[in-house]
Amino acid sequence: MNWLEKEPGHEQEKKDEFGNEDTEKLINDDEAGGGPPDPGHTDQPTETENVYEIDKLGQLEKELEEKTRESSENYERFLRALADMENMKKRFQREKEELLRFAARPLIEKLLPVIDDFARAVNASKTTRDFDGLCQGVEMVQKKLLEVLRSEGVTPIEALNQQFDPQYHESLVVEDNPNLPDNVVIEEFQKGYMMRGRLLRPSLVKVARNRDNTEEPANKE
Repeated sequence: MNWLEKEPGHEQEKKDEFGNEDTEKLINDDEAGGGPPDPGHTDQPTETENVYEIDKLGQLEKELEEKTRESSENYERFLRALADMENMKKRFQREKEELLRFAARPLIEKLLPVIDDFARAVNASKTTRDFDGLCQGVEMVQKKLLEVLRSEGVTPIEALNQQFDPQYHESLVVEDNPNLPDNVVIEEFQKGYMMRGRLLRPSLVKVARNRDNTEEPANKE
């Protein structure tokens, strides 16, 4: 068999006189889709796509304007709320200062009648020179004053003849007294007071001290 002849199963590529592939093969490849691109086909967007993009951009711009307006309104509301809070804080501070300045007004109003009673007792004693009447008037005023204090939650501390309690009593003098129990208050120099369960001031007192003189046991022989 001649070597120039085609062997079964193999096809000899057809080439032209310049060594190129056969023009027929190139035409077949072009028909199969591998040919050069169509000059009329481009990757540029169409007019419809351009219109869609413009409409979408316009919608986004409107949404941005709306959000910007809402943000501006919210910021203005925040500033107004902040200003209102500052004004409220200043008003509360003024009211607090006013309340502290006149916190004792109710008590003062209750004490004014007591002061009037004192003034009447002094004037009456100057006119009548009645010591017993003056003493009785002062006792009545004192009773009225204690009633005012009780209405404010102030109560006196009972100390005389009571067992000494360092929580409520302050001892100024200790006196030996074999006839009285040890640590008993025998005299009150200044009355103490409580206010709603809290100590205002302790009672200043004298306390008895009882020393038991016990005999020592006799020495055993």
